[in-house]
Amino acid sequence: MEFEVSDELVSIFLEDAREQLAVLDAVLLRLEREGAKPDLVASVLGPLHTLKGNSGMIGLVAIKDYVHRLEEVFGRLRDGALAPDGGALDRLFEGATALRGAVEAACGPGRETPDLAPAQAALSALLEQAPAAKPAAPARAEAAAPAEGGPAGQARSSMVRVDFAKLDHLLNLVGELIVNRTKLDELARRLAVEAPAAGPALVEAVHQVGVVSSQLQETIMDVRMLPIRHVFERFPRLVRDLARQQGKQIELVLQGEETRVDKAVIDELGEPLVHMVRNAVDHGIEPPATRRARGKSETGTLLLSAAQESNQVVITLIDDGGGIDAASVRRKAIERGLLAPDEALSDREAIQLIFTEGFSTATSVTDVSGRGVGLDVVVKSMERLNALIEAETIPGAGTKFTLQLPLTLAIITVLMVDVGDEVYALPSGSVVESLRYARRDLVRMNGRDTLRVRDRIVPFVHLAELFGRSSAAGDDAYAVIVGRGEKRLGLSVDRLRGQQDVVIKALDAVVTSSQVGIAGATILGDGRVVLILDVATLFEGRRGRAQRSRVAAEA
Repeated sequence: MEFEVSDELVSIFLEDAREQLAVLDAVLLRLEREGAKPDLVASVLGPLHTLKGNSGMIGLVAIKDYVHRLEEVFGRLRDGALAPDGGALDRLFEGATALRGAVEAACGPGRETPDLAPAQAALSALLEQAPAAKPAAPARAEAAAPAEGGPAGQARSSMVRVDFAKLDHLLNLVGELIVNRTKLDELARRLAVEAPAAGPALVEAVHQVGVVSSQLQETIMDVRMLPIRHVFERFPRLVRDLARQQGKQIELVLQGEETRVDKAVIDELGEPLVHMVRNAVDHGIEPPATRRARGKSETGTLLLSAAQESNQVVITLIDDGGGIDAASVRRKAIERGLLAPDEALSDREAIQLIFTEGFSTATSVTDVSGRGVGLDVVVKSMERLNALIEAETIPGAGTKFTLQLPLTLAIITVLMVDVGDEVYALPSGSVVESLRYARRDLVRMNGRDTLRVRDRIVPFVHLAELFGRSSAAGDDAYAVIVGRGEKRLGLSVDRLRGQQDVVIKALDAVVTSSQVGIAGATILGDGRVVLILDVATLFEGRRGRAQRSRVAAEA
């Protein structure tokens, strides 16, 4: 940078620049598919002009000069003086990559001065091969005419920039308000019995506080929500580059891009999805010759979709590639010591082993995969998000990955249950149903209790035994059936307390790693600390914990 600017200004510039570079990538991808339509080319000139002006404003002269040259190239494309052939587009894609790297470096911790000379020389070579043409005038947004009868400059923007840390702090305050609202509600109900004259008025006042605090919570949560397209928009370019690198033909289809998710979830979601998409391109979609020999279209299809289901967002990644060979996964798992040679697993259960740390079925190491550091990163991210991930495959037909994520990480709805003399919380998004059962209804199968729930046999876990508590229930108790994808698991509890919104508090990693089934904690209105159960690790049980211990020991 030529002069010192504030961190806040650099942050604003970087956020805007990323949006403008996303437009550049999108236009380049459409140019590759549709050709140089004048209106398509013109659509990128405005964002480029804004990026050029902003770069000059904060002293990034090299970036400003490069974007100016980029404007000239797109102007020639728009006027038909330059053909968008493969060579020209390849240079523009490379230039977009160089520009993104320069912007990130210039705005990073070291504020590095970007070297764009080689990329600028490539653009100059493109301009030299184009016929002389009148340079295109930079696209500028036309100033809106002032309202009739009103002075110019009176228009106001409806958008404001807010530091996300401030929203986070505001949400924490609302969480504390909800905790105390619950406490007030309990006190009001008690007073209604002890002092009938004053009780109803207090109950009504507490009810109004509850209504307002709920509306405040919903509003703040809505402010934090962003369309998931902010994550998805990076993948068309990624898939295009990886496919060309590997000589494959892949069509990426995006669905549900307007599904809204908490920004904290979006920030965590980018890295695992990148690993999954790279894995699908490298391991999933076959080369054109292989697909042709199998009677498939030479172009593979990758579908990335998002949809909201209750208080969760479900993301699916489906490829029509060769699928996953369960037998190969078993062999690799046995070699790695993750599976005993005589341990019986269904094909569906064996496929889930691909998420284990260090696991890879690749026969050679490339710059895309083969090191065993891909899908286990996904699992670690899912654990931080309190999310679930599953893989399904049909050999020769393709693979489907399903991610079930919470809409928000801060406040969730839970089902409170009693286990002995302790209260635990189960995330409501994982609860399928609850019912009463008699202990005589349990059937021992393969060394563990099971319970028949209508037409299916459900594995059963006694939470009192798991957490070392003395169950207060007699012969009859309650079962909470939780789900993870198509799987079901029954949890034995002594009493159901009902649903409640709670604020999630993180626990020390030592606590969560030493005790299976704990995701975090919350504080009730009466000050009690309640542990929140981790449904994903309850499904894994002892075998999952033993696998993680073996891998950790090897590392």
